[in-house]
Amino acid sequence: MKTNIKSGKEILDDFFFDLPTNDSLDLNTVAAIVTLYNDGKFSDKNLSNALVELREAELNDENK
Repeated sequence: MKTNIKSGKEILDDFFFDLPTNDSLDLNTVAAIVTLYNDGKFSDKNLSNALVELREAELNDENK
């Protein structure tokens, strides 16, 4: 019996593909994370920068 075992890349691809379908997550945050992953730029520094940008944009929208 042969079991199809997914590679780490396949597991991550599935995770990031399914992430936008989770209604309990913030859509802008999910979009930033998925974009970084798809662009091959998913690192702690890039993620941190993207989250700071989202936070600043949200604060600017609240102050309008």
